[in-house]
Parts: sequence; structure tokens; C-alpha cells
Amino acid sequence: MWRWALTGLTGLILASCDMPRDPERTTSLVGETGTIRLGWIENAQADGHVCDALAELQETTGADLQIRRGDSEEILAELAEGKIDLAYGNFAMDSPWSKEVHFGRAIGWRAKPPKHESVQRFAMRHGENGWIMTVEKAARP
Repeated sequence: MWRWALTGLTGLILASCDMPRDPERTTSLVGETGTIRLGWIENAQADGHVCDALAELQETTGADLQIRRGDSEEILAELAEGKIDLAYGNFAMDSPWSKEVHFGRAIGWRAKPPKHESVQRFAMRHGENGWIMTVEKAARP
């Protein structure tokens, strides 16, 4: 009897979770507007892995890229404020910005590079878990 109650309670809890969430609605807004606002750090180069990831992201979301170039401080500040949806550049995981934004996996790497090494990666807003999962899936090697 208690198993049925526990199973029912677990089902209710899982149904109410609605995970992963985007509190700021990044995934929904990309879908509604048909645009991914991408901040591109000046002098960041894109190899085939980056181009493939961006193409996959566009295909998955059905959205076009709107690219804005700038220096890392400017782009990451805009990302943290929600003025852009995604940033691309060479970032180290131990960057001071890691408190403000989420740095994704190293693009084109099979293993994790050292935390202090700046490598190609996307950055997204903290807490936008659905969006982070979408971008990470597109950036998988």
C-alpha cells in the first residue's frame, strides 16, 4: 500500500518540476522572435567545430543569428543583463566572469582543458537551464 502512495507522490513531484527551466525565457524568446542574439568577442576565431555548433543550434531552434561584435567585458556584461542570448569567444573556466555567466564546454575538445586555459566556448546566462542544455547539445563534439 505504501508503495502505491510513494509512487503517486513521486509522480506528482516530477510533474510539478517542469525541468529544465529558463526563468528569463531565453529558449521561448529565441523561438518566438526567430533570432539568436549572439555576442562575438573581437578576435575570436571560428573553426569547423564552432561553425557546426552554430549551424546545429540554428537548425534546432529554427532561428537566425544576429551577431554583435565587441570586447569581452562588454559582451559578457550584455549577456549577464539579458541583452544578448549567447556569447562566443575564448574563455577560461576560472574567469572572474564565471560568477556572472555560465561557460559551456570547450568546443572541439574531447577532454576538459585546464581551468585556467582560454579556449573556444559559448557562454550563456546563469539559470537558463533549458537554453544551456540546447546550446551544449549543439556544441557536443
